[in-house]
Formats: sequence, C-alpha cells, structure tokens
Amino acid sequence: MKNKFRIGEIVIVDGKSEIYEKHFKALGIVEAKDYYYNEYLITILSQNKEDWFKEDDIQMVMERKIKKKDKYKVVLAINLKGLEYIMSKVDEMPNKYNNILNKVDFYKEYKAFKKTYAILVWTSTYWTENNFAVKCIQDSLKELRKQNMAYKQIIIGETDPTYVEINEFIDNDSNVDIFQIFHKVELKNVGGILV
Repeated sequence: MKNKFRIGEIVIVDGKSEIYEKHFKALGIVEAKDYYYNEYLITILSQNKEDWFKEDDIQMVMERKIKKKDKYKVVLAINLKGLEYIMSKVDEMPNKYNNILNKVDFYKEYKAFKKTYAILVWTSTYWTENNFAVKCIQDSLKELRKQNMAYKQIIIGETDPTYVEINEFIDNDSNVDIFQIFHKVELKNVGGILV
C-alpha cells in the first residue's frame, strides 16, 4: 500500500489529535504510519509534541510534481572516508531501487598529502530529496562537518541555469575545493560544469 505522506515530510495538520484529543492547526513532520487505522504519527513543530492524526486531517505543504522536470548538474568532492560514511548510510536504507550513486557520470579518486579523495559528477540528473540516496548524501554532509571531514558540493540548475547551490566544509582541507581540483585531475569540461 502506498503512503500518501512520506516519513520525514513536512505537512500541515488541521484536525483533532488522538492522544491529546485537541484540535491542532500547525506544521508537523511525519514520523510513522499506522496502516490499520490509516493514521499518521506527526511531531507538531511549534510544540514538539507527537500525536496521531487521520489522513484526511493532513495536507502537503507543497504539492509534489507529478512529472520530474527540473534537472541539475551536481559535483561532489569528498575525502574517501566521508564517501564511505555516505555509502554505509545508503546501505542502511530499506528501498535501494533508485540509487543515484549508481548513476554517476564521472568518478575519479585522487591523492593529496597522503589522503585519498573522490570526485563524483552527475552531468544531468533529477536531484530530488525524494531519492533516498540524495537524502542520505545531504544528511551525511552535516554529520561529516561535525566529524571534521572535508567536502564540497555544487548543484547547478540545468533547467534553470541561474540556480546555484554550494555546500562546503573546506576550512580544514582545501583539497576538496572543486574549483581547484581540475588542476589535479582531468575535469576541465565534465558536462560543462567546471569550464
């Protein structure tokens, strides 16, 4: 049975809850689903309370696009230990049928100062957090910063070329600076990203 709402999705609840028996109209995050009663466990963000709501009392914050239409060019440069950490998180996920890490257009390892790094390039992809691997990558980057592991990610809109997003932690290790990497490995024209 397909869930109407995904675990971790931000939603609006507008209805009476089961535990507190109180009417809520607020933003929340989907935590779980009870298939028997067709209810969702929601954490109300403003009050940090968990409660069950009927499916009819929950609305999407943003309508999902039925057709994928926005494509991106994505480059990720990362310490190899950081990439191994991401891969371990991906391996923990239950549904592995659309792993974007298996669809990388360019992969190269390189060494600098006795450390090994990897660069991954997707020249044209749907970079959506509905993809479990993309979510694992994005969530892992925050953890890598805490663990003091360097990375740099650049996302450039292919559909909308004015869209650019840069996520980086290079303060402790500039060997993952994508704008300098093309001097170390041959990346001068991968999908037009680094030109």
